[in-house]
Parts: sequence; C-alpha cells; structure tokens
Amino acid sequence: MGISMMDISMIDMSIIIPAYNAAETLPDTLRSIFASCPQDDCRFEVIVIDDGSSDATQAQLEAHFAQQLSTGRLCYHYQQNAGVSVARNTGLNLAQGRYITFVDADDAVQHDYLIRLYELIQQHPDVDIFEFGYQTFRHQVDTVLGRGHVTRCRGFNTKQPAFEGAVSSFVWLVMCRLIKADVAKRATFPAGVKYCEDLMYLCAVYAQAQTCYASELALYRYRIGETSAISRVTMAQCQQVREFLHTHVFQERRVNGEQPNGTDQTDIAHLKKIVDANLYYMCHSAGKRTMSFFEFCRQVQRLPVLTICRLYTHGLLSRRKTMICLFPSIYFFGHRMKRR
Repeated sequence: MGISMMDISMIDMSIIIPAYNAAETLPDTLRSIFASCPQDDCRFEVIVIDDGSSDATQAQLEAHFAQQLSTGRLCYHYQQNAGVSVARNTGLNLAQGRYITFVDADDAVQHDYLIRLYELIQQHPDVDIFEFGYQTFRHQVDTVLGRGHVTRCRGFNTKQPAFEGAVSSFVWLVMCRLIKADVAKRATFPAGVKYCEDLMYLCAVYAQAQTCYASELALYRYRIGETSAISRVTMAQCQQVREFLHTHVFQERRVNGEQPNGTDQTDIAHLKKIVDANLYYMCHSAGKRTMSFFEFCRQVQRLPVLTICRLYTHGLLSRRKTMICLFPSIYFFGHRMKRR
C-alpha cells in the first residue's frame, strides 16, 4: 500500500526512511527535513517505508503532513514487517532521485541539511559518494553530546583511498552518505542481518564508485539510545562481521590480473590492524556478557600492545577502545561487578 509519488520527471534527491512503530519520533524527523530547505522546493522526495507498524505511524503522517503527501514530496509505502534492510531495499526500488540518502526515523538533520547537500551536488557533479559528519544527541536534538565523521579522509578521493578511509574510521552510518542513484541501486542491504548491515551494503557501494568527496560539514543528527547497538552485539554477529571483512577487504586482491605490490600489501596489513582492533572491542562487548574471561581469551586474539599504542597515537583508535584493548580484564570484570 502506498500514498502518492511525486509526478515529476527529474528529482535531485530521494531520502529513504525505514519506519517501524515510529509514531512518536517520525514527525519530528520529517519536520527537520522539510525545514532544511525553502517551502517551495520540489527537487526532493522523502520516502517513508512503514515496515509493518502496529502503532499510529500512518495516522501521524496523514494528520501532520497532508500537504506533503498530496504534492508527492512525502511518499508513504506500507509493507509487511521484514526488517530494516528489506525496508531500505524497497525504498531503493521506489526512489526516483538522481541521488539517494537515508535517514532513520528517530534521528534528525541540521537546519541547512538539504541546502548543503544541493550545494555539494552542484559544486561536484562527477562525485559518486558524498560523505559528511554527524552530531549526537540523546533526548533533546539541540543538546549536542559529540561530533564525528564517517571517514578518515577529507576532500576528493578515488575509490581505494576512500574505501580505506571509511574502513579505518569504522563508523558505518549509511545516513551520512549521499550516493548517486545508479551506484546506490547496484547494491542491496542484506536481508536478515541485524548488525552491521550498513557495512555490508556500503562495501558493495564503494566497490561501484569511482570518486568520493568527504565534506567537513556535520549535517546529520544521530540519536544515542539508552542502550547502544554495541551493548547488544553477540559473538556470532561479531564473527559474521569478521568473516565479511576478511572476505571482502583483506583477501589478496588482484589488480588487472596481478598480485598487489609491496606497498599495497603494507597498506592492507595496516588496515587489517585497525579493523582487528575495532573487532576486538566488539568481541569484548559480546564476551563480557556471555562468556568466562578465559573462554574469551581463547577465542579472541589480542593485538600487540605496541600496535594498539601506535594506532591510538595516530588517531586511528578512540581512547575507550584503546583502553579496552590494553586492559581487557579490568573492563571485563568491571562489567561483571556492575551487574551484581
């Protein structure tokens, strides 16, 4: 079931929002998007994919956004519950814009979000993926808890350094990318995957891209929940992410039928250290809740202390992740003590 799609031959941007029982937060999310550009702007569409909600999500849209629904700037599509990946894939199939991005139904965007994205498109028409930063908040959108970026790179980058910058950052927020539609639609989100589905989608997207541009702008506002995704991750999900990365990033890659040269091999090895440190942090979060410390140590191999210190010194590993990698037992048993 759907409500209205914009009857226009060319839309600059499609914004895809998967929603499940989002009646309380989605209206504010939509208001932030519509407020980020002039009212008469018709160059974009917002596509809400209702993933089988049982609350008043649809009623809220009809009550508060009737005008946007009637003009097609807001498109509503209902489907049986199938998960966020399938919802986003449905949005990709429906999107008519030349560029595609994503927003989550409990987040928000900056007051000049659309204006700045239009500027990026106009200034750099040949770029396949635009990357931009984010601010975090918990309850009040205007109360900024922190800022971050989804890549170590800045400015223009070709495919390989852009991908390596994204991998080393290890912040897989698909919402902080604006992607050319023909690139975005060549990939799909993995159905049934409940952790790091953004990672798996974006790996395929970066493989299709030729040029990327990393902006300094922090255009997205990301809500921090009472319990983060990392606090719920399981060891099986950690292993799934590890296997995916080692298959798609670190297996020896042939370039024009040749083995990577010495410099490429060194770069891959360095990238692997960064990823392994992040994976250790993920595994630690899962293991401290379900395993004995000795079982955890048998299953998960630590990086050398000097490697961890070097990564931190070069800004490639956060302070918290560094401390957990260096002193896993303290944080492991500290968590157990808190639970008593």
